[in-house]
Amino acid sequence: VPDGGEMIEDDGAVTIGVWRQLPHPISYGIAGIGSVGGSRIEVLERGQDQTTVRLNGDEPIKILMFTDTHLDGKNATSKVTVAHIVENIQKEKPDLVLFGGDNVTSGLNAVRCRQVGKIFENLGVYWGGMLGNHEGDNPWSVKREKMMDIFTSFDHCLMRKGADGIDGWCNYALNIEDADGNNIHTFFFLDTFDELNDEQKAACGLDPAEDYYDGVHENQIEWYTGKVSELRGKYGDFKSSIVTHIPVPQMEQEAEKGKFLWGGKLEGVCASGYDWGLFDAAKSAGSTKTFFCGHDHLNNFGLEYEGIILTYIEPSGYGSYTTASRLGYEEKDWLQGYSRVTIGGGEMKIEQIRNSEGMS
Repeated sequence: VPDGGEMIEDDGAVTIGVWRQLPHPISYGIAGIGSVGGSRIEVLERGQDQTTVRLNGDEPIKILMFTDTHLDGKNATSKVTVAHIVENIQKEKPDLVLFGGDNVTSGLNAVRCRQVGKIFENLGVYWGGMLGNHEGDNPWSVKREKMMDIFTSFDHCLMRKGADGIDGWCNYALNIEDADGNNIHTFFFLDTFDELNDEQKAACGLDPAEDYYDGVHENQIEWYTGKVSELRGKYGDFKSSIVTHIPVPQMEQEAEKGKFLWGGKLEGVCASGYDWGLFDAAKSAGSTKTFFCGHDHLNNFGLEYEGIILTYIEPSGYGSYTTASRLGYEEKDWLQGYSRVTIGGGEMKIEQIRNSEGMS
């Protein structure tokens, strides 16, 4: 929605400028969404490039991860996606929710972003995540920076824009501490943008006639390695994960071997077209043991490469392309769902959950 566009809101129903006459009833029934209650998360710090929270209680932390929700102007599929997300959160009662990008992709994305924020305010659940390659990619969209402004205006949003001078709008660390101030886990979110432009392709020595997805740039990697050192000075040795939207090249490389720990591969891995060295930097830094990504809607596998787990978040959206639209699957065979991540005692458990396994 262009800045200055007229907006009227009434219990989640929205009418905007020239969209007034179009069939865009985009209410999610937000006013009827109740709190799951009993949050164990306490926010200690909201810095420019990191958020630190405390987990109260002795039980392992439970995190739900969603990706590629593609909330857009397709009212029917967006409503189904949101209904499943809300139902899963109310059922699971997680301590934290994280998104893997391509979350809000509509020309109405300013309104959609506010709706997402209001949903989590009503649920009373803290959430974070990152942007994907489709956020802000059409002329009716507000830009990625504005989307971050909207998200971070909500109390339960833990996202941060990132440090000045670093490429992208969503580079930050989310530190999770226990009641004694020890690090349970840190999630590093790194923007992977969209596609490489001609200038970038030339600088990377790539074929100018081909299309390539972007990835994590050198100054982002420098920020990451510096932040690992900073946090090690505070916490000592700690474990962390990296979350990107677009997979690292090593994901594509190793997927060809088909040695999956879980899930399956139903399409090619659309990884970054150039390797700036994120995986090698993570391996050298020694803290990160897991990479999470989204982007590819028909893949949900995980694999291990050189001691690090590379895994997709279970795809969550019913818009865009799905296993049904591409492969003609029955609903029980759709991949749509979420990843359940449980961390406790220094160990991480990752489970891929499909909505069809527990549909009400």
